[in-house]
Amino acid sequence: MSVQAALASVAAMFLATSLFAHTVALRLAILLVGGALAGIAVWRHRSAVRVLPPIWLAFLLWAAWAWLSVVWSVEPERTLKELRNEIVYTGAALWVCFIAAQAANAARIIIPVVGAAAAAAMIIGLREFSIGWERYLVGLHGGPGDHSSALLTLAPGVVMTAWYGWRAGWRLRIQIPFWVLALLIVISAYCTLNRTVWIGLAMEVLLVGGLLIVRTPTPASWNPRAKLVGALVAFAMVAGAAIALSAVQAKREAVGGNSLAKDTRLALWPEIVERIGERPLTGYGFGRGLLRGPLQGEFRQLDAFLWHAHNIFLEALVQLGVPGLLLFLLLLAALLREGWRATRDASDLRAACGIALIAVVAGMLVRNMTDTLFVRQNALLFWGLAGVLLACGRPVYSGTQRRSRSRTASP
Repeated sequence: MSVQAALASVAAMFLATSLFAHTVALRLAILLVGGALAGIAVWRHRSAVRVLPPIWLAFLLWAAWAWLSVVWSVEPERTLKELRNEIVYTGAALWVCFIAAQAANAARIIIPVVGAAAAAAMIIGLREFSIGWERYLVGLHGGPGDHSSALLTLAPGVVMTAWYGWRAGWRLRIQIPFWVLALLIVISAYCTLNRTVWIGLAMEVLLVGGLLIVRTPTPASWNPRAKLVGALVAFAMVAGAAIALSAVQAKREAVGGNSLAKDTRLALWPEIVERIGERPLTGYGFGRGLLRGPLQGEFRQLDAFLWHAHNIFLEALVQLGVPGLLLFLLLLAALLREGWRATRDASDLRAACGIALIAVVAGMLVRNMTDTLFVRQNALLFWGLAGVLLACGRPVYSGTQRRSRSRTASP
């Protein structure tokens, strides 16, 4: 087995383990092995491999400001720990998966492994849900928070792989597993009893449909019949999300959850905004939960889980101030720019990767509008998958032979 093939296998195992809880040591060990193999691959094929992902500068600027926050952090030791977890490890995941996905036939290795792991995680979740809610909260699949985040990260890749398989004329027996995975995602989303996941899934599907239409602006795609079908699909998605939200809310209240009107985050966010106003330029230091002491003291009687901002943008302001939020937005913009460039490419493979990348970013943002789950395994999965999509969504190199920039990549 070549170094690049071994690296693709390691990257696939890393993404697979990031779908499960209680695999911290395993995924970090795999990441370490992947880093060593990526270094060897870059050294051996330095004239052929793209060494850095196209978003490296935006990621570096955001990371540099986060590291600088140690100087003013209210809890420097915790900030250093979070920097290791959320900057060093995620940066390594992005790089390793970016290098790995440039191997010849990397998709043939990564897709089956990650797909099988995703199916296993969802089946485990369904089993735990059938046993009881208390069991579901601590299951190997990660519980409702982490599992719903993983579903939103995986869904665009599943949909776009199915689309690409249809365009490429894959055999039906190869296409069926992706539609089964899509069905499992919908069922698993209900079991999380999370409301935001349905908004995220609806947005991802609408984005995918809209981008596919934009990519093929031919007269046939804009005729009245196509417009009617598109409108009906969009309406069905919105209606389906609304029905699912209603059903989930009823189930949540049955297991002791609050109604929307009594959501405790409505009391938390004004307090978070007030705290941001005290240190708007620097924040309190990088790391989720640096204000957990004051917040728990104030909201302990209301909700013990109100120890962080429960919103990704408010969290960025709390941690790193306005400059940190702007740098984070710059990083997201860099991801979306690369996704848009790939979407407009003539290659179906590149377009599928670009559309999936845009939808993954959108799903992550929606999921973190009401929570702060863009950490630990969720962040590792996101950045690892982003690395794969960035590599497959650009003209890449394999071995020592340069691929033609105009050539359509093989599946």
